[in-house]
Amino acid sequence: MQVLRETTAYRASLRDRIIEKAMHDFSMHGIRAVKMDTLAKELKISKRTMYELFEDKETLLFEGIKVFADRKREYIQNYAEEGHDVIDIIMEAYRMKLEEVRSVNPNFYLDLTKYPKLSEHMKESQKRSREGFLAFMKRGVDDGYFRPDVNYELVPHIFDALGQYILSNSLIQQYSVEELFSNGFLIALRGFCTDKGLHTIDDLMEKAKSE
Repeated sequence: MQVLRETTAYRASLRDRIIEKAMHDFSMHGIRAVKMDTLAKELKISKRTMYELFEDKETLLFEGIKVFADRKREYIQNYAEEGHDVIDIIMEAYRMKLEEVRSVNPNFYLDLTKYPKLSEHMKESQKRSREGFLAFMKRGVDDGYFRPDVNYELVPHIFDALGQYILSNSLIQQYSVEELFSNGFLIALRGFCTDKGLHTIDDLMEKAKSE
């Protein structure tokens, strides 16, 4: 039993190491540029071990996306539970996303569309998250930060359509991902806000500049 536990713990640790390495390389070079055999060699493990844990690159990418998404979700949940208001929370999520896109090769985002299993997972994940999104926006309305005359059920669909337009029209090759994200996000956010929300955002952004 002890040997079995040690073997299981080792494989779990190795699995985590592979995911960390793969997601780093995917984000640095793009997904298609990274080979499974190269990952195995750099991690000093056999190709057989690699494929026992992840049957192909799409499976590895799928698991990595889930792990990193869970980490971000947990961080934001903990941040929210510290007593921050909706503007604080949304601006912290914005800061995290900016840090991500600044360090990620644009090819990573282009390559994501090439993997059907992952695309389907992301669609389902977006559907599941919409209930939480609507509850969050309602809280913002109740607290006086967001306008009550906006149909927030439409918002995720609009963002989905914007993302598809950016990819299908190669805007990601004309502009930086940071520029595309920050312009789309901030314009939309300011459109949702009441005067109270706008003043709060402006104060937070001014404070961030001075730090």
